[in-house]
Amino acid sequence: MKRLIVFSFLALSIASCKNESQSTEETVVTKEVTENALPEGEQLYRGEFIYLKDAAVLTTRNEIYAVKINDKMHELNEVAKALKKTEFDMVNVVIHGTIQPNPVKAEIGEGWDQMVSITKIIEVTPATSANVIKTGKTLDIKEVK
Repeated sequence: MKRLIVFSFLALSIASCKNESQSTEETVVTKEVTENALPEGEQLYRGEFIYLKDAAVLTTRNEIYAVKINDKMHELNEVAKALKKTEFDMVNVVIHGTIQPNPVKAEIGEGWDQMVSITKIIEVTPATSANVIKTGKTLDIKEVK
């Protein structure tokens, strides 16, 4: 009886591993087709987006880009507003865009080196909340000094 139970457990674990690897391969193929189907000169960007007054920023895993303020950026901001809790929250985005030198950086000397111009909005999701430790105690300004 013990052999039957052990054999059944072993068979189920092997069968479940086979199904898992097949679904992973399908996901990888779908991502490669999507990323390779970009128009000439465009790239896929994933990161966090924020727009405040007259500055828009896209923070990716490795870079920070200024975002060109145009109709597509305003369209992205309208979708982002619905997902934000406060005006200072960022949203996760997946976009197609083109990179160019930041004219504001050349003119003023401040800002990010590169600017992304959004050509297509793929996905907008709320950002996950940061891991903030809350003590439950509010500090008075006098206590901080």
